Amino acid sequence: MDVCLEMGVAPFMSFERLRGFLVKERMEVERIPKSSPQIIVGIDSETVKGLKDLKIVNVKKLSQQDPKTLSQLMGIKKSLLEKWIYAAKILVAVSEGNFKDRKKIVFAGLDNAGKTAIIHTLTKCEPTAKNQILTETGPTEGARREEAALFGWMQAELHDLGGKEQHRTKYLEGDREIFGQTDLLIFVIDLQDYERYNEALGYLESILGIYNKAGEAPYTTVFLHKSDAEGFVSQEVGERIDQLKRDIVKLFRKHHINRYHIDNTSIFRSDKLFLSFSSALRKGINIVPVIEEILKDYGELLGSTHLMLFDNRALLIADYSSDGKEVFTTATMGMICLRENLAKNYHLNISTLTLELGPNEIIVCKPLEWEDKVFYIASVLPTTEKSNVLNLLGEELQPWIRNLGVI
Repeated sequence: MDVCLEMGVAPFMSFERLRGFLVKERMEVERIPKSSPQIIVGIDSETVKGLKDLKIVNVKKLSQQDPKTLSQLMGIKKSLLEKWIYAAKILVAVSEGNFKDRKKIVFAGLDNAGKTAIIHTLTKCEPTAKNQILTETGPTEGARREEAALFGWMQAELHDLGGKEQHRTKYLEGDREIFGQTDLLIFVIDLQDYERYNEALGYLESILGIYNKAGEAPYTTVFLHKSDAEGFVSQEVGERIDQLKRDIVKLFRKHHINRYHIDNTSIFRSDKLFLSFSSALRKGINIVPVIEEILKDYGELLGSTHLMLFDNRALLIADYSSDGKEVFTTATMGMICLRENLAKNYHLNISTLTLELGPNEIIVCKPLEWEDKVFYIASVLPTTEKSNVLNLLGEELQPWIRNLGVI
């Protein structure tokens, strides 16, 4: 059964979404790859001369470079070169039409593991709501597909694979059709269904074997779901859960896979679920580290311990943190939901939200409206004096967010 629910579709890529990378106001897109690197914002004539000495004479040549090697050759900060090289990669990919226009995200696991409820929570509910009422759907029959715009314009297909045994057999037999070209695999295990741990592990191993055989290596996150009761389990059950985690790690090592993560989730802690999904999604986007480096630079400029970038569903696109406190992230998600609700239900357009958590700890959250999308930049600052700098940060981030998922 194939169900498509439109949740926003990214428009066709054009010069407009590349404008922020370019010095020129207008140029023919097809000419970009053969143009001088100097058309990219931030690259001056002295840098162009140094690139030319290395026979890097156009944008396409620049897009093929390794930032670390080029940094050693030119004596330029690696993070700056990384930004220029990834800008060049995006420019070339869009100019030549050589990009994947959507991400494929597969949710797999046994029946009743909670896959459909997770997708429902991520796409229909608020990340800070408590005791949410979920639609009772029963076990999913076959494969379902939803289309969603995640992180703003990035289009994604969410594949919900029903976990009954007859469906699993069918998926594994038609492996390429179901699992081929996956960008992110989220495998869900019901943490409270202790008797089926081995069955779940066997299914996960079969899927990993399919990817190995096909030469594909999508980033994989294992959700140990329904973990809300984990703190109240007996010693025996606790030992089973610990053994399950060790067995999962062994599976990934057996298949020589190192791009994976194991996370505890629950629909009753939807804020944690949103953060877990955000983290998994970011791992499959090459330019997120570039965005996080930009956030770090601005964080140091502002004297901020945290800088965070969210979409309007409070999915965390990128962040910079000097102390790792999750409370600031969770609090900001609540601020975003408050503003979105006030805008939707009361038509109130609040330009900036602030929340004072303690001495020299003020969260400043600014909405940024680009085309038909809303994003949020939030920073933890000692005072609000420099908060206007967040507008400049937004301008620098816009082209990167506009092109998430292109490369």
